[in-house]
Formats: sequence, structure tokens, C-alpha cells
Amino acid sequence: MEIQITKRAGRNILTCKRADGTFTSEALGPDFPNHDIAHFVVETHFKLEGGFYGKIKSGMSIQELSDKEVIRRLGAEAWLSEVLSRNLQVLGAGGCSISEYIELVNWEAGIMQNIRIPEISAEEVEKMKTHFDELCKRWDELKEDEKLVLEF
Repeated sequence: MEIQITKRAGRNILTCKRADGTFTSEALGPDFPNHDIAHFVVETHFKLEGGFYGKIKSGMSIQELSDKEVIRRLGAEAWLSEVLSRNLQVLGAGGCSISEYIELVNWEAGIMQNIRIPEISAEEVEKMKTHFDELCKRWDELKEDEKLVLEF
């Protein structure tokens, strides 16, 4: 699946094009590209097919994944993806260290039911942070109407 994040003043656009030619697209707020990038990094790193992009790849729309009733029923892997992504953003912003990232993920996932946390080494976190930082830098360098294109 091809992921395109188009840079626009005020509202960026996320478009996901599936292999069968179908797609879903939504205008997002200005802060969402980093969150969407974090999802891409953790879901590709841990091969999470039940995360945000995996759900889109399987046919769900971005709009469906924004519905509170749908969110409640997404399943453990989607919640794991959210925990990993949210904390990767914190790490990328300098809000925690690599060891604190692992502690935060374990703590947050631990208070939720049915989330199985994969073994996470400091080396893996460093690799994800590097990938996240590189993609965020590419995003920051884009001009208006240019796209960050990722393959999921």
C-alpha cells in the first residue's frame, strides 16, 4: 500500500492507496504528520498488520478509524501500535530517553488489557528513532503541495 502525506498550509492530507486501486484520504491537522509517520515506523518495524495502516490496507477508511465506536473495537494490536507510536513521538521530541521509552511503553500497555508487548531492546528503539527522525526531516524539508511517499 502506498501512503502519501501531502503538505498543505494548516491541514495536511493523508492518502492511502491499496494494491487493488481503492484508496482512502482525509485532511488532517498540522501536527498529524508526525503521528502518522510514527505509526508507519513502528508498524513496519514490528510488522503490525493490525495497526492503523494494516487496518487501512485491509479495507477500512481513515474516517472509520476516527470513529470512537470503531476505535473501541480495534483490538490489541491496534492499541499496541498506538502506544508505540505515541511514545515514539515523545522520544523524537526529546521528551524521554530510549530507556524511558521502553518504560513508558511497558507502563502504558501494562494498564490496558490484552496487549502483548514485544521484547524491545535499546538498539531497536534507537533504530526506530533514527528512522522516525529521518522521515520527519524529509517532511520538514517539503514545500507546499509536495508529498512524503511511503510503502507499507
